[in-house]
Parts: sequence; C-alpha cells; structure tokens
Amino acid sequence: MAKSGPHITAAELRIMKALWSLGSGTVRQVLDAWPEDGEDRPAYTTVMTMMKQLAEKGALDVDRSRQPFIYTPAVRRDQVMGQRVLEFLQNVFDGQAEDLVLHLADKADLSAEDLRRIEAKIQAREKAERKEQK
Repeated sequence: MAKSGPHITAAELRIMKALWSLGSGTVRQVLDAWPEDGEDRPAYTTVMTMMKQLAEKGALDVDRSRQPFIYTPAVRRDQVMGQRVLEFLQNVFDGQAEDLVLHLADKADLSAEDLRRIEAKIQAREKAERKEQK
C-alpha cells in the first residue's frame, strides 16, 4: 500500500478540492472557487490560515517569490481520496469493506453503467488474485 499522506480535515479538503480544480492559486482564488452549496463561506483569514497549515503538513507547495503567494497541491487527489475512504471504512464500517459495498449497492443511486464498471473491477481483481495464487 502507498504511504499515507498528511491528515487532511473536512474543511481542508474543500481547499484541496478547489486547488486540484484550479491547478494552483492564491488564497483569494481559492475563496472565490468555494462551492456554493449552502454552507457559509469562510473568512479570507480563515482560508489563509488553513492553507498555511496545509503547507506546513506538506499537502501544499508555496511559491513565496511573489505576493500574493501561490499555492499548489503537493499531494494527488486520488491519494487523499483513497486515504479518506479507508478512514471512513474503518470508522463507519469497522473495516468491513463488504458491508460498505453492499450498503452502496443497496442505497446509492447507481446506474447500469456504474454497476457494469463495478463488476468489471471485481472481475479484474479476482483474475489478479488467481494469477497470484499460481
């Protein structure tokens, strides 16, 4: 398994999502990209503090050669999302992946295409495991 990255809180994850979308940006650009989903938009200084903390954790690179500073993600989206899913699996489903998958299959709004992709992933995993056993 890949080395886990820095722990990123839910609020910090919103910042990371904005930067993954932007590629890089200033505090103002991240704040302007803040999703409008009914949640209150944080103050500029709050976002600036969280971005500084993300940089200290190693989740963001900072170009301090100009003002305002430019922040760039130092961790990949798939790495952070994978870590978050594993944390969720452990915290909510006590590490039981089968329970999580069965819950999603039962409760999530999955299309026929989604189900085909899941089935193909399962078949590929089974094929790889059979190959390893030989």
